[in-house]
Amino acid sequence: MSNALAIAAVTAALKDLIGTGLLGLDLSAIGSVNVSALPPDRIATGQTEPNQLNWFLYQVTPNSGWRNQMLPARDLGGARVSNPPLALDLHYLLTAYGAEDLGAEALLGFAMQFLHEMPMLSRAQLRAVLGPPNPPFGNLSALSIADQIEWLKITPMYLGSEELSKLWTAMQARYRPSMAYQVSVVLIEPDTPARAPLPVLKRGAADRGPHAMGSLGPLLTRARPATSELLPSARLGDELLLIGSRLSLADASVRLEHSRRETPPRELAPTALDSPNAMRVPLPDAGDAGALAEWSPGLYTARIRTAPAGLPAIQSNAVPLVLSPTILVSPLAAAPGDFTLTVECRPRLLASQHAGVRLLFGAREVAADSIDTPADETLPTTLTFEVADAAAGSHPVRLRVDGIDSLPVQLAANGTLDFDPQQTVVVA
Repeated sequence: MSNALAIAAVTAALKDLIGTGLLGLDLSAIGSVNVSALPPDRIATGQTEPNQLNWFLYQVTPNSGWRNQMLPARDLGGARVSNPPLALDLHYLLTAYGAEDLGAEALLGFAMQFLHEMPMLSRAQLRAVLGPPNPPFGNLSALSIADQIEWLKITPMYLGSEELSKLWTAMQARYRPSMAYQVSVVLIEPDTPARAPLPVLKRGAADRGPHAMGSLGPLLTRARPATSELLPSARLGDELLLIGSRLSLADASVRLEHSRRETPPRELAPTALDSPNAMRVPLPDAGDAGALAEWSPGLYTARIRTAPAGLPAIQSNAVPLVLSPTILVSPLAAAPGDFTLTVECRPRLLASQHAGVRLLFGAREVAADSIDTPADETLPTTLTFEVADAAAGSHPVRLRVDGIDSLPVQLAANGTLDFDPQQTVVVA
């Protein structure tokens, strides 16, 4: 691969290629000829116009064949794992200038014929131009371009009159006979050390090769409370029903990961298998040690993880699970008008959830007046709300956290739902 001087090195080599080709020609009828690499607007034209061939780099484009080679360059930790090359195609305009009639046309013809017969920059020529005794960049070496894997090929590009007109107008120079060429491909690569993995000495435990599985792993389609399909979410103390296919209790655990918590996923052990399509998993009770602090209301993802002894662990796909807060409301009776309502929330709220907490008092939404999550992790979060102008009647109360409401209902023996009187404030 070449370094950052590669573009200038190609231009220098093109100058030398044309200059060397002209040395073998008898140009006495035209006069001395100069080969340059200048912007066209800096070349003198008119009565004193010299005999000159000029290379002008007017555009650089990415090479489509190499542009994605060795990507990505860094891993997830930001460490460099490869040095992908910057692959470029260089677009040049070869322009001929002449002091006499037909001189410019003759020079352009000689140059085009020579490039037709020698449509590449050889490694030997690059070393001769860029190496000692007169390197063009002084102490900075561009010799590495001679060793890049791709040869530098010179291809004519036949531009139309509209393209040439736009090009010369942009250069603000007097038009002269010109021919466009593309040089491909220049590979520029940084000389930066990259991390190299160690060789593989063994494949699997005891070098017995990879493990082959005769069937697919578990697949989940839904997670819901086992007590009723009517409940939109689960609560601490509920039993979950995981529905899917290819489910088994052997070496299985259920991983629940909260969308806001940065702690590791909670792992639960399934207790029963109704069928290969339904698995039961109990959630911890709110009174269990650590449950208030280790769990939070909100959105979880549920997966089944199977880890047979001596074999790699397999995880199912993830399905959403909503965990609603369980609340204790006080007082449950109040007089019409303004009053303060206190709500205890289990499990405890995260600090990032405080801003979006709302109380739904009947059909009204009330913002929290205060939220207290004690340092003692065995205590619930306590919230106070100022309810204004409460009208007489029964008002079911719900706590909304991250858009998820507590369940203000209880399940009757016949499987129907009714409002829970312990979560209903009677205003009379």
